[in-house]
Order: sequence, then C-alpha cells, then structure tokens
Amino acid sequence: MNKKQKIYIGILVVLIIVFLITKMGNNVEKRINFFQVDSTKIKTIEISNIKDTLRLSKQNDMWKIVYPFENDANEYQIKNIFSKVLKVKTSNLPISESESSFDTYKVTNSQGTRIKFIDENKNVLDEAIIGKSSSSKTTPVRRPDKAKIFKLEDNLNYIITANTDYWREKTILEIEENNISKISVICDKYAYELSSSDSLWHYTDNNNTLGVNFNNKTLRDILSTLSKLTVNGFIDNNYEDYKEKLSSPNLEIGIELFDGSTHYLRVAMDKDPKFVLQLDNDKYFLYSVYSDWIEKFTKEAMDFK
Repeated sequence: MNKKQKIYIGILVVLIIVFLITKMGNNVEKRINFFQVDSTKIKTIEISNIKDTLRLSKQNDMWKIVYPFENDANEYQIKNIFSKVLKVKTSNLPISESESSFDTYKVTNSQGTRIKFIDENKNVLDEAIIGKSSSSKTTPVRRPDKAKIFKLEDNLNYIITANTDYWREKTILEIEENNISKISVICDKYAYELSSSDSLWHYTDNNNTLGVNFNNKTLRDILSTLSKLTVNGFIDNNYEDYKEKLSSPNLEIGIELFDGSTHYLRVAMDKDPKFVLQLDNDKYFLYSVYSDWIEKFTKEAMDFK
C-alpha cells in the first residue's frame, strides 16, 4: 500500500467517524424551540383550516384583522402568539416519521390548522400544521412539506384557531368618562335621563328630578359599562334575522358627548339570557350581551338616591 492510498484510507476513516458521531448526536434527545423565526420580522400571521382563513396584519404597531373582515385584533390573543406559540418547546426527536400517522395525530391538510408567519415582503418565515390534541399539555405538529410529527410541550389549540370570535376585540366602544354629557335610557318599564354637571349628575324621569352623587353605585355601573363597552360575542351578516326584534327593542340607550358626537344602542331579546345589541345602527356587525348587562340599565329613581 503506497503513501497516497494510506492518505485516502485515512480520509475515509475520518469521514466515517464524523458520520457516526453526527448520527449518534442526532439520536440524543434535546429540547428545542419548534418555531425557528425572528419575531421582530413577523408582519402577517395567517391561520387557516379546511373551512376558514384568518389573516392578521401589523399596522402602525397595532395588530388588526384584515381578512375575512377588518377589525381590531384581541391584544391578549396576539400576546399569546408571541409569548406562547413562538416560544413553545419540543423534542428534536419526532414522535413519528410516517405519513400513516397523519390521521392519528390529525395533522393532515384537511384535519389540522395551518399557521404561517410572513414578513413585510410576503415571504413565509415559518409555517406548521397543528393537529388536534386530547391532552391539556401537548399538541401534535408537523411542517407542511415534512412527514416528521413532533409533540409540542403545550396545548395550543385554543390559541391557533381560525375562529374569528377568538381574535376580535370585545371592547367595541371606548369613551372618556368625563366626556359623557347625557345618557338617555328607554326600557320595558322605565324611561329616564342622566345628565352631567360640574360636580353632580342629575336624574330625570316623568315624575322625578333629583341630583345623583358621583359615587352612587348605579351611576358608577352605568358609566363604567358605557365608557368601555364590552360584549360577549359577535353576530355577523344576520341583521335580517333580528330586524323585527330590533325595531321594537327591549332597551334603547342614547349617549351624548361634550365633543358633540353621539352613540346609540339598541338591544333586543335573542334567546334568554342572551340579547342582541346593535351599535349606531350598524347592520353588518351585531353583538351578544347577557341579561346581567341589561339589568345595569333597568333602574328607577330610588336606585339613584
């Protein structure tokens, strides 16, 4: 064996050793971040399943729903994406590498939910198909072009959903409390007005006129509810189904502001204890509130004394 052959054999032995070390290293279990993406580069998040697609976009440092409609995005859900989803851990070793396991873990294109992280140039930074999990602590996942299935160390099904109700901001109206000048209320039994002065509110109905202390509990409940109007749910594109009920509502509330603007709420029974709420005569977006919300306004003079 000449010198040149010995060199070739030596190189081959080194390569074999490197290969074996690498292979052994790959079989050592390690905890890693599943998503490999720089969060500062994310400008769009798309979540989709076989039925629905939700697209969120960062605009002027605020996250908005841009599809299937335009609306403010729920800040809590957005924080969950960045604090929980992007930081979720998994093992570097898959739980399966067989396509026959896709059905078992619900990570097929038709069963799973896909999430994409996209930059400002519309490049996909990372994406995954999230499977359904019966465990409260884990979620199966795979990348769309891979057969390897991994187990995430958290259940992310409640975050990664295309259901728009989870992503919409439930506070639909915010008003500076000291900007409210008058509140007019008409309900089944009562009709009254509340008007603001420098240090006192005034209550008026057909039979009574009285001053209301700013710390009166009923007044405080009404002001806090209207200054940050938060709903329980959303009803879209169903105005015709509620048109008749809303034409004879159970509760009407008019809000006048010192800046000259106004708001109008119309509330009608849906299915007890749920009511449908219409804001400013909008026929596209309607909302759901419950009977305890209505009860804050169905008051009489004695409640303001």
